[in-house]
Amino acid sequence: MADTFVQLPPPWRFVADAAEMTEALAALGNEDVLGVDTETYWETGSKRMLLSLAQISARTGEVLVYDALTAGAAPLKALVENPDVRMVAHNARFDDAVLRAAGLEPQGFVDTLQLARVALSLPSYSLAAVTEHLFGLPLDKTLRTSNWRRRPLTKAQIAYAATDARVTLGVYDALRRLFEERGTWEVALRSAIVKPSAPGQPRAKRRATKAPDFELTAEEKRLVRALKKWRLEHAHTLRVPAYMVCQDKTLEHLARERPATLEALSSIYGLGEAKITRFGAELLKALQEAGADE
Repeated sequence: MADTFVQLPPPWRFVADAAEMTEALAALGNEDVLGVDTETYWETGSKRMLLSLAQISARTGEVLVYDALTAGAAPLKALVENPDVRMVAHNARFDDAVLRAAGLEPQGFVDTLQLARVALSLPSYSLAAVTEHLFGLPLDKTLRTSNWRRRPLTKAQIAYAATDARVTLGVYDALRRLFEERGTWEVALRSAIVKPSAPGQPRAKRRATKAPDFELTAEEKRLVRALKKWRLEHAHTLRVPAYMVCQDKTLEHLARERPATLEALSSIYGLGEAKITRFGAELLKALQEAGADE
């Protein structure tokens, strides 16, 4: 296994044509692992985050930055739905949900966020924090909150998007090496795979009936504080106690899991159908806005 050389920013190629992207992805057919990342925007009508860009990175060469908003998600299907291709992403459940919202059926991401939580002891497991810890490379995340729906995109936006995909692949290689030195790679890998749904079936809803018990990172605690501010504003508007909007454990579970769709909220402790209908879209937006401040 060759390690990814992390160069910031990496060379990139912006693709806004479906046929060109299909050809470019075909050229990656011999790669065993690919870094994948997405950039999204909030769509009020559907009340979810929608796909703007998909970034695909091999260990060397140009990172493909594909304009899915302009050219559609179809060219990604052969890659995303191929069970023989290992795709790695940081907080992969988010990218998985975004690609499903675009009509694709991902066949199993590997989540470097989960790998980092097991391998490292850090106050934050954001991609920026993990990258700085492993490589001593600071990531500038200021463009994360830029307008990914507006066209044309700036070169700075495209370079930012390309960077996350290449860096995530570098993180995967570095963490894999740590686990292999400890003799625990296969166990760690199994825990980090985002399980795919059966062909043609939506991801099964899981209702959390027991309060989760875990230690929050400093980053997750910051997200909880932001969500508590959102909760307090809604409680004042509705003239009800804050706990009637969401319990503390619900906010902690949200900060830990970071769901990206209304469907994914059903797996969060304390969120039943009524609360998801009433508060779900606003909760997702508040969580996304809070996460953008990392």
